[in-house]
Amino acid sequence: MELNIYNRRLFLGSFLLVEATGLLAVVMTIAWVFEFKGGVAPKPDMGINFNWHPILMTLGLIFLYGNGALIYRVIPPRNDSHKLGLKIGHAVVMMITFIIMVIGLQAAFDSHNLATPPKPNLYTLHSWIGLIAALLFGFQWALGFSAFLFPKFSPEIRAILMPFHQYFGSSILCLAVAAALMGHLEKAIWSNKAYSQKDSESMVVNFIGVFLVLFVMGVTFLLSKFSKENPAGHRAV
Repeated sequence: MELNIYNRRLFLGSFLLVEATGLLAVVMTIAWVFEFKGGVAPKPDMGINFNWHPILMTLGLIFLYGNGALIYRVIPPRNDSHKLGLKIGHAVVMMITFIIMVIGLQAAFDSHNLATPPKPNLYTLHSWIGLIAALLFGFQWALGFSAFLFPKFSPEIRAILMPFHQYFGSSILCLAVAAALMGHLEKAIWSNKAYSQKDSESMVVNFIGVFLVLFVMGVTFLLSKFSKENPAGHRAV
């Protein structure tokens, strides 16, 4: 069986399975925040509620980012004008992802800087890995937009940059999931003294982690193992 995006039945079936794991991770993160962490209602003089942080980072830098990376596989370009539309769509999805990520990061910094007394920032491995992912993403988006959309570099330079763009695209997603796993676990352990007793909150957090891992495994599999070449005479099925 050929792994090719033009084998639409196989590819879209695989894509839907991957989407299901990502959606479950997002929905369960929202449920965790509202069921166990008090929701996202604003608190006086505390800026953006910290509980927006896990929701927005999971939704943006993982789920939407992963889907943005897959846009050329889900909708194969038919011609140059169609490919340009997909490039614009890819850039827009990634820009929305970047905005969501910035708001999510601000929620984390507000919870530290506006606390009484203020808490130190960027001292955990979670924060280090998350910041690396965020900075790489910002650089990746700016360079990708400039190189492939506007003003658009020469074909020779684009050919050189493309493998790096693809590699760092997947790497950023992996870093984001690694940061999310550590962040969810930190929050759960620090705020739930019964975590070791395998209570309901601990199980929710653990399953979120499992679905995040399955999502990143699925996205990277679709990106790396399904060929984008349209075989001569191939008919999409």
